[in-house]
Formats: sequence, C-alpha cells, structure tokens
Amino acid sequence: MKSKTAFKTIREFLFQENKVFIIPNYQRGYKWSVKYDNKESAVEKLMVDLTKAYKNQEYFLQGVTVSETIDNQIILIDGQQRTTTLFLLLWCLNKSYVENINLVYDIREESKKYINSLKSNNFDSMDFDLKGKTQDVFYFIEAITQINIKLKNIDDKSAFYDFLLDKVKILYIIIDIEKATSTFTMMNGTKATMLQEELVKAEMLRRVSLPDIVEKQVSTSEDDNLIDIKEIIAKDWETNALRSRYAREWDKWLYWWNSNNVKSFFGTEKPMGLLLDLYLYNIDIKNKSFDFENFRTILIENGINEKQRTKNVFKELRDLQKSFEDIYNVPQIHNYLKMSFLCSKDIKDKFEIINYFIKQKNDIKKLEDYSKWRLVDATHRQITKSNELNDDEDRKEDKAKKALELLSQKFVYGYNNDLALKQLLRLNVEEDNKLNDGRGRKFDFNIYGDKSLEHIHPKSKAYHRANIEKDGIIEVVYKDGNDNIIDTNKRDSVKWLNRDEMEDDYSEHSIGNLLLLAKNDNSKFNDSPFNIKKKIYFDINEEFKSRNLLHTISVFAESNWTKDEIKQNQVKFIARFKQDYGIND
Repeated sequence: MKSKTAFKTIREFLFQENKVFIIPNYQRGYKWSVKYDNKESAVEKLMVDLTKAYKNQEYFLQGVTVSETIDNQIILIDGQQRTTTLFLLLWCLNKSYVENINLVYDIREESKKYINSLKSNNFDSMDFDLKGKTQDVFYFIEAITQINIKLKNIDDKSAFYDFLLDKVKILYIIIDIEKATSTFTMMNGTKATMLQEELVKAEMLRRVSLPDIVEKQVSTSEDDNLIDIKEIIAKDWETNALRSRYAREWDKWLYWWNSNNVKSFFGTEKPMGLLLDLYLYNIDIKNKSFDFENFRTILIENGINEKQRTKNVFKELRDLQKSFEDIYNVPQIHNYLKMSFLCSKDIKDKFEIINYFIKQKNDIKKLEDYSKWRLVDATHRQITKSNELNDDEDRKEDKAKKALELLSQKFVYGYNNDLALKQLLRLNVEEDNKLNDGRGRKFDFNIYGDKSLEHIHPKSKAYHRANIEKDGIIEVVYKDGNDNIIDTNKRDSVKWLNRDEMEDDYSEHSIGNLLLLAKNDNSKFNDSPFNIKKKIYFDINEEFKSRNLLHTISVFAESNWTKDEIKQNQVKFIARFKQDYGIND
C-alpha cells in the first residue's frame, strides 16, 4: 500500500463502516486534558475554538496519520489525542453518538475497559478508578469534565453535533503498516513538548481554510448559477491545495529542526527550534516567550481578514525558515555562526547574532570579523554599534588588547583556559574555511569542550625549583607541572623540560605549548612524550578524531618539541593574533 492523503470530515473519519480504531501499545497515554502552568488544556482550547466556529464556518483540525489493515483495523500512529477527544466530546453530547465508533486502547487494560464502558447503560463515568491509579482514566475523566463545562455555552447541541461531523475536517494520511513504528518514533520523539507548536499549526491551517466571503447578486439564470457553483468548487479546491501545501511545508520545517545535528548546532530541543521564538522576537514581542496564545495574537491585524493575515504570517515564517537553512548550510557561515554562539550571553543575545548573520549572509568577511570579535568577549553592541558607544564604554579593540595580555602570560593554562580554547578553535576553523577552493567545510564542533585543551609537551614531564617551608625552615624542592614534588635524580629516560631554563614569558602552561584536541582523544595521549604523541596522532590504523584538526596537525608536523619549539610556537601565535585583531606594537 502506498501512502495516501485526503481531507475528511469527522463523520467520514469516525464513522467508517465496520472499522476499528486501534491505539497501539507504543503510544503514550492520553494527556490532552493536562493543564500546563495552570493554562488551558488542549481539550479546553479545542472546545473554545469549536464553540466560536460552529455557527458560521468550517474548522480544520490537525491531521491524523494511520495505517489501514486488511482486517478493517485503523492503526492510529499520530492522532490518538485528537481522536480520543472527539470520541469523548461526542459521548458528552449524547451517549448514542459513539455506539458505532469502535475505539480500542491497547496501552492499558483499564483504559480499554473505561472506553468500552462508556457505551454501557448505567455506567457512571466519574465513579471509576477513584484513587487515580490509571493515568489514562484520570485524564479521560478530566477531559469529560472540561468538555461538559464548555458545552454549557452551546445553546443548540443538535446544530453543534451537525457542525462537528460535517464542518470540522482533518487531513487523513495513510502510510504502509511496515512504516508505522518508525513513523511514530520520528513524529512523536518529542511529543511531550510539541503541544504549543501543534496548536499553532492547527490554528494557521484553520484560518487559511476559512471561506472567502464574496458578495453575490441573486440570479434566476441557470447559467449564472452554474458559473457561481463552478467558482465555489474551484475556490474550495484552491483552499484545500493551499492548506495541504502549508501542512507539508510546516512538517518539513519540523523534520529539519528535529535533526540531531540541527538541534545540537542551535542549542535547542524545541520541536520547531528557534523559528517561532525568533519570529515573535523580531516583531517586537520581545518580553514574551513563545506559546500558542502569544502567537495567536499576531494572526489578527486591523484591516486584514484572518485568512490573508495568516497567509502573510506563513510567508514571513517561510522566509525566516529559509534564512535559518541558508546560514546553517553554507560551511563558512555555519562555522562563524557556531563560534559566535559559543560566546552568546543569553537567548536575546543569540537572537541578535542570528539576525546579524541572516542580514549579512552575503558578506563572509563581515561574518568572519563578527565571530572573531565575539571570541575576545566583545558584545553585539560593541561590534555593530561602535560609532554609538558612550565614552565610558569599552571598545572591541580594548577587549582584544586585554585578551592579548592574558594570552601572552607565562601561565595561561589553569587561568584563562576558555580564552585559549576559543582562539585555538578559531585557528582550526579558519583552516577548514580555506578548503574546497575557499568554500570551506563544516567544522565538527563536537570537538569543542571543557577537556579539549591539551599540553603538547606533557605538564607532568616539566619541572621547576620551588621553595617550601617545613618546620620553620625554607627548603628547596623540585615540582612538576602538576605541582607535585619530584626527585630529579630519579627521573626516567624521557626528556624533561626545565621551566627554570625558559624565559620569563613562557612555560609548559603558556599558549605556545597548548593545542586543541577532541576531548575524548586526550586520554589516548596521557602524559606521553611528544614523539609518542606524534606517532599516535598520525597512526591511520587507529581512529583519532583530532586528525581532522588542521591547525593541530601543523604542530605535530614538527620533528621535535623542546623549549625552543614552545617559544617559536608562542611567538607565531602572538604575531597571528596581533595581525588578525589589528594590534600594533
């Protein structure tokens, strides 16, 4: 069976002759009556929308994904919550309305028993599992209570029933039964946090499905009436096609944002990522976090009908989504953006970074400069508004000079690890950005982490003189780079470094003896001397993630690593830093 998609009314969906709806055992329990943060539940929101819509318009309820079997079973892959809520709503209207609907819960025996019992005479829906031991039953009862409260606002329940069955529609999607479990996993992996995003999607599809109001003069001409009918049919087809296209586009965005690589890159676990949050931020709803109610307010604009306003918002979302994909997919932009994210202060700062990259995505040099200044702790304002800074505000150049001062010290490791790590990261990223004829390649930022800063010459194999006081007497001892006292007469044959022979501006802990490694590769090096580390690094028979680090490779290309190489590497690093940040001696 190939996948099929069609629009169905609720009557066509629920009252399929001799069909049995199955809630498979891999589904989560019923949760639509849960109130999050004391806000309306999904059941209450649905009831509010239905009661508003039922007298004058159609209502589009989000799609249902199913598999149909040869023995008349309809396996609900995505749509359990909606289907169950509709069943409970019909039951609340009149028990007889659900007699021909076969809904089978395979999740828990008590859930199945409760749903089946609703069809029985003299069944007290509230007097079942009074201690609330079964999650589904507890929330079934909550849903019934919430539905009945909202139904009090319906003056003509018969008319509401007709509206519900014939004016409320869903997108009915059929997929192969073999794909059921994998599809469920893909669609529902983050279901517990998808509620607000689902509601926004459903609301936008509902609004874009609203009928166009056309003023028509009454005509007795059969030809005129035929033309009108054709026009109505054409517009209905156009609306269905538009709604279907919007649903497909939204699902593509959802699929993109739920890629592990995308979620990790943007640092978000939200189903729609940062798309809806940034959209709200950019239209000056800066003090409100994304939720359904906040988003629904923007779908209303004076002088523009609901359908047109929704089209406008959807286009703006489409453009923003494309911009997200653009700045993620272009390797050089991808790399500069992620480096900038590493320095963001909060979510608003991250939004400013994203907006800047979207605006300047055609100017790679500006993005390179932006990320470079972020890595020395310059703020968005200091980088982009340098001409507007007050006299008492630091400049980005001040931040670079301060960073240079810290990186030039004899002891960087243990004091300014984060700064050193970011600058070594930058040097490796810049090498990746030169690849593929200058188009670059996406840098693997999983390499970056707290334990990614490594000594080239092991700190445990460097020593220095130190004075300690013992029983009131000053004693001269020797300590290694870990500050442990050692016996220099019992050193092994491995060549050690004597810090006392180094000059005042460098040591085994200075920037000249540090490099970036994949954090899991550090353990393979341990405290091995340089020649052993080099052998491990270039052993192609061993998996070694750090072999992709092009600046790090240049260090291991050296023949030896003594105090002279540390000094030379430090001088080279400082000169490069001054050049990149425009610092003159």
